[in-house]
Amino acid sequence: METYTLANGVTIPKIGFGTWQIAEGEEAYNSVSFALKAGYTHIDTAQIYGNEVSVGKAIADSDLAREDIFLTTKLWNDKHDYELAKTSIDESLERLGVDYLDLLLIHWPNPKALRENDAWKAGNAGAWKAMEEAYKEGKVRAIGVSNFMQHHLEALIETAEIVPHVNQILLAPGCDQEDLVAYCQERDILLEAYSPLGTGSIFLQMKMLKQWLNVTVNLWHKLLCVGAFKKVSCHYLSL
Repeated sequence: METYTLANGVTIPKIGFGTWQIAEGEEAYNSVSFALKAGYTHIDTAQIYGNEVSVGKAIADSDLAREDIFLTTKLWNDKHDYELAKTSIDESLERLGVDYLDLLLIHWPNPKALRENDAWKAGNAGAWKAMEEAYKEGKVRAIGVSNFMQHHLEALIETAEIVPHVNQILLAPGCDQEDLVAYCQERDILLEAYSPLGTGSIFLQMKMLKQWLNVTVNLWHKLLCVGAFKKVSCHYLSL
């Protein structure tokens, strides 16, 4: 599996297996087990997904050594506080059954409960301090954020000792976020794309576009054939 290298020298596989919407239990266990057998070595979960236990068990039961797997989880919105984040990191480690995480992310920059008076800034700063400590203690190999826009990153960096190694955001055809990508690249923050195919919606959009084009071309074909443009012969474009 090809890799990228983060600002701190840690390598991250270019393709990962996400576990969003995969239920705890047999579904999560089997999904991750099959993914590892298929060649995935980067597994992505989160506290809010509720499947850390099964993800961890699948990793433990696999034939791969722990160091050959890149494991990511994310702090949820109710942990935007130094003490809460510190405790939840240990809880995630316990649920996953591992001694360390390869990547830990703040899942969301501005939970609804922290939007008044920009309380999210202090919340992120507190959680980030706990993550920096976990990083220094060897509990986490890299730390980053998810769904952060430029102003969220700017606020975090004001008090951070460590610039985020990763920003996991929605990047897909039709959602390229060019300005944010450029901002992160300038600061050596790796962009990690979640739902790069729009959770399948891109294929539905392509199907709808194809249907629309066929209807348009069929109409154009009929107009030509009835002599709207006084053509003797007509040609049909098949899509």
